[in-house]
Amino acid sequence: MSYATRARTDVVGVFVPRAAALPPVGAATDDLFSVTGEVLVTAFFGRCTAAMPAESLDYQLDFDPDDAGSDVAMGTALAFDSMATGTWVVLNATTGGVLVADVDMSDGVLLAAPLALTDGDIKITEAGGGGTLGTTARLEWGLTYVPLSADGAVVAV
Repeated sequence: MSYATRARTDVVGVFVPRAAALPPVGAATDDLFSVTGEVLVTAFFGRCTAAMPAESLDYQLDFDPDDAGSDVAMGTALAFDSMATGTWVVLNATTGGVLVADVDMSDGVLLAAPLALTDGDIKITEAGGGGTLGTTARLEWGLTYVPLSADGAVVAV
């Protein structure tokens, strides 16, 4: 493990990237990450890798626990509208906080209060707006986490 990787892991946790993909449309849901065991999510962010057209679609991040409990909103819905390539999408607060588009990362990446999660999935849902994204818009996602249990892990799906 490189010095830089070790330093990042010691400070913010393990980094898990998810390849760029077209966000779901038509009230569809897309699982982004799967959580096993107990983890503490320290940062959650996305980056636009292919521009979003001028069509407003609202997206909501949720945690879907495996224990058949109700979904938990991880952040308020954000309109993906005319998002330029390179724009970051950041969850910058606690559960139920604000999901923001941030061109220069001035809102920061680390969560003000890390999220404690157990077995389940982090998902994104198209929650309204009525627009379309065409076929070229892409977002890549990433998060960092610290395992809290021996089996604590997060994988991209």
